[in-house]
Amino acid sequence: MSSLKLPPINTGKAQIGGLVVGAVALLVAVILGFAGHAEGFFQSYLFTYLFWLGISLGSLMLLFVVHLAGGSWGALISRPLEAAAGAVPLFALLFLPIVFGMKDLYPWTDAAYVASEPTVAAKTAYLNTVFFIVRAVVIFAVFTFGAYLYRRLGKRQDDDAGTSARTGYRMKNLSGLWVVVYILTMTFAAFDWAMSVTPTWFSGIYPGIIMASQVISALAAVILVMVNLARVNPTIDKLLTPKRLQDLGNLLMAVTMFWAYTQISQLIIQWSNNVVETATWYTLRLGPDWVGMSAFLLFFGFFAPFMILFSRWVKRTRRALSIVAVWALVVQCLNYYWFLVPAYGRSGFQVTVLDVLLLVGLGGIWVAVYARALAARNVVPANDPRLLKVVEHHA
Repeated sequence: MSSLKLPPINTGKAQIGGLVVGAVALLVAVILGFAGHAEGFFQSYLFTYLFWLGISLGSLMLLFVVHLAGGSWGALISRPLEAAAGAVPLFALLFLPIVFGMKDLYPWTDAAYVASEPTVAAKTAYLNTVFFIVRAVVIFAVFTFGAYLYRRLGKRQDDDAGTSARTGYRMKNLSGLWVVVYILTMTFAAFDWAMSVTPTWFSGIYPGIIMASQVISALAAVILVMVNLARVNPTIDKLLTPKRLQDLGNLLMAVTMFWAYTQISQLIIQWSNNVVETATWYTLRLGPDWVGMSAFLLFFGFFAPFMILFSRWVKRTRRALSIVAVWALVVQCLNYYWFLVPAYGRSGFQVTVLDVLLLVGLGGIWVAVYARALAARNVVPANDPRLLKVVEHHA
């Protein structure tokens, strides 16, 4: 059986460009932060950090899914997903500014606030600084180990053709357990890093929305990566057939539906109580300052891409699906903004210089790390039986 060993992908420009642009943007943002905008710095950092981290964690979840589901479409995107998940250790380091800015981000760190809010005071056994940091260390350790394990197994599959099928079965068998681990771990992460900015409010569906957002972002990113790789690599160009592109588009549509379903379910459950105190999160976001953005996310974040993705032509056309993927990333970034920023008292949708600088800065660093990881390995599984069968049958 032949091998799919391909020439290394040249990502030098992306690595240098991402690093330079990201470093400059972060430096300017830090200077502005120390120049009297520290509170705004940490608020902007949190939502941009969760967006970029979400692409890596969503890629890790997708990696488990494609090994469980099988199919050549999943094998085709597995190495780019591994490269994206490999950025998790970097974000463990980049979590430090959130730790330093906890007093500006999380009201439950203020003793006076806790004393004035009985519902928050009842949560202090969980919501306290030491336990928050310990949980973050454990969460990143789990995700880092998962990313490392699958990248190591993927390398073994590339290096040893004789045991490639066995290695593939091992990754598949482990994936079911890792899906459960991801859901449990990400539930705590969503509670801690995002939902606790409004500690008086609680929703059990909230982590599900965050996880769906991560998978959408990761899937949109990998679609863009594969389309661009197909332009420079003839083998990937042949493998990225309209049918496999359609499979990716169908999955994007399905996860978008789930994301919208969880959003609407949370709203219905919260609002049906008919008590302002238990619906404070939505009272703010459906108020005069934020209702416009709420409507935008509903119609242009869900209905528009959902209806567009019904088109078989869109899902089978690289340029059209790429446009939808870019839009999906924009929507998910705005969704993080809508989830977090209203809690800090901004009156409506107001993009600040720090928002832009930190979004570009963290994004540039993420791109540089991702591009380096992508170039370091064979860009498709060299000995994966799912792809080798396709090549042999000239699919």
